[in-house]
Amino acid sequence: MATSDTATCADESPICPICLGAFNIPRQLTCMHCFCEHCIKSYIKSKASKVDDVDKIECPVCQTVVRRPQRVTSVESWISRLPVHSVLLSISSESKVNVIRRCDACQSRDVMKSAESYCVDCEEAMCIDCKVVHQHQKATKTHSIVCMEELARSPKIALKYATAFNCPEHDGEDIKFYCRNHRLACCVVCCGTSHKNCESVLDLKTEASTLLKEEDPGVIIESLKTLETHLNKFTEINNENINNLECQMNVVSAAIRDLRKKLNDALDEFEQKIKMDGKLIYKGDMIQKQEENHACLSLLNSIRNSRAVLEVVNQNGNTIQKFLVTDKTKWQLTSYSELIHEKFEKISKITLQLDVDPVLQSLMEGKFAKLVTNSEYKNFPLTIWKKPTKHWPLLAAAVYEVKGPYEESQRYTDLVCLTEDQVMLIDDYNNRCCLLDSSFCNISSYTLPDKPWSIRIFAAGEVVVSLRNKNQIQFLVVKDNTIRPTRMIQTRLPCWGIDVVGKGSIVVSGPNTAIKKCYWSVINDRGEETSYHEYGDRAWTNSYIALNALKTRVYISSWGTDSLLCFDILGSLLFVYNPCNLKGSFGITLDMDDYVYVVGRNSKNIHQLSPDGAVLQILTDGLPQFPVAITYNRSKNQLLLTNQSSLNRKIINVIKLG
Repeated sequence: MATSDTATCADESPICPICLGAFNIPRQLTCMHCFCEHCIKSYIKSKASKVDDVDKIECPVCQTVVRRPQRVTSVESWISRLPVHSVLLSISSESKVNVIRRCDACQSRDVMKSAESYCVDCEEAMCIDCKVVHQHQKATKTHSIVCMEELARSPKIALKYATAFNCPEHDGEDIKFYCRNHRLACCVVCCGTSHKNCESVLDLKTEASTLLKEEDPGVIIESLKTLETHLNKFTEINNENINNLECQMNVVSAAIRDLRKKLNDALDEFEQKIKMDGKLIYKGDMIQKQEENHACLSLLNSIRNSRAVLEVVNQNGNTIQKFLVTDKTKWQLTSYSELIHEKFEKISKITLQLDVDPVLQSLMEGKFAKLVTNSEYKNFPLTIWKKPTKHWPLLAAAVYEVKGPYEESQRYTDLVCLTEDQVMLIDDYNNRCCLLDSSFCNISSYTLPDKPWSIRIFAAGEVVVSLRNKNQIQFLVVKDNTIRPTRMIQTRLPCWGIDVVGKGSIVVSGPNTAIKKCYWSVINDRGEETSYHEYGDRAWTNSYIALNALKTRVYISSWGTDSLLCFDILGSLLFVYNPCNLKGSFGITLDMDDYVYVVGRNSKNIHQLSPDGAVLQILTDGLPQFPVAITYNRSKNQLLLTNQSSLNRKIINVIKLG
């Protein structure tokens, strides 16, 4: 029993996620999701009778909090502050969708007139009367005015005058920079406030081409298509459930009629009761599945909108526009993946059947049969990122000596690239972390209160270090080439491996000595566990942990069993990599394409794996006697490797990726 919504889904034109219809003036929230002007206006009004009662709303798609601008006194003025997405407007017009743009000046006076022209300098739509006034004003008569039909007809022109590339935090400011530390595009005002202490803020005018090479729009477009496929599969299962409920209810009714022939009067009352129960179950489940389908369609259309915008920008936009839209869509992709993952965790196949008591002991009481529903859970695999066709080959390692006033013995158990030219190093023997320059010369160091093991970047200029003996995590800030402690949090269990999930969350791993098992868990920045997963026994002793770019996969090295384990973020084991030539698996890192690198300490090699655990290359040339920790330098596309050699521990190997 197909629904009308399914037919809408087949249309590839951009569709509003709220009304599931063609866009009518697509307005964009700060989270980059777009909605019809009247849809988002109705949504805001539904939250309270007065706009003063609404300080913030949640995006209907991703639930991101959108705050009300200051000095906004009406819903209409709030809506007018939201930028019109020119690209979606152009795409909708290309698809022959009836999109109406109102005159901005008239709308501010609560007068609704259709816009005929668009002022590029003022970034405002104008009716015929306002255009005449605009052209005769001394201050505006030299402004560039474009016909709305021309603006809507050509994606290239729409991109040229698009406001979607303005800073969402500061009105009227164009995005001109990109902060590598926060991985965010920003304006001049952002650079002077939120990113003033960041080490790597790039000018998009000169660096957009380089940055775009790191973010392939085609890969993200394919990933969005994959998400669409998953949502279509989800809808297909629900439609199958609806059909099954209807068909199997007919089967149940037929079974009831057969029983009635045998049971005569006693079945009269039973038939009515069973039919009533069946209708309630059928109606309730069908409504629920239809509601789930509607929510899926809303999310599906939002994904299509994101893909449509990225495809148009990728084909017609300049380099800066391509990068900005690609970068924004990448984070939307993460949000979509999490939402779809939640849906597939709950999806099940429903069947309806009649469960009859064979003894019929309570025949006259009408208790001889009941309706039951069976849910068969299906673990559908979600492949969000397609495997790239090429990977970076590992080249021979170059050896560099770590220079500084160090003791005779060191053991470098982990390291991380803070910036393009700075490396943070963990010295386990001397309870110390060291800041090195690009030549691996010591800049400064800090002595920790306990044995450190692993280090990761928590935020711009801030790192977290696991202290393995005291169940603690130390936060350190690096500023002006000086390392300073900021705070310490306590963990419930011994913490060895550590990585950062994002949004203030950290993933840790280690042994749970109380039950003689290994574990990994997600904690917040106060040390409170939000999830906990255990596996194996003490023989599976783990050492390092790393996450992929989307934070959907967790990789853990187990030196006790010479293995690399991969879990999804919910704790399900995806695969175990355990070849005969990997001995003493230690450090783990991932490159920009999510390829995995795991160090074999005792086998003296590095294994390069695909995200799904297929071995691609094993490097043995030029490595130290006992390699330990490894990290990826994104800006230079190279691996840095420490060692635990008894002859010389003060070296770092640099491995170029070809």
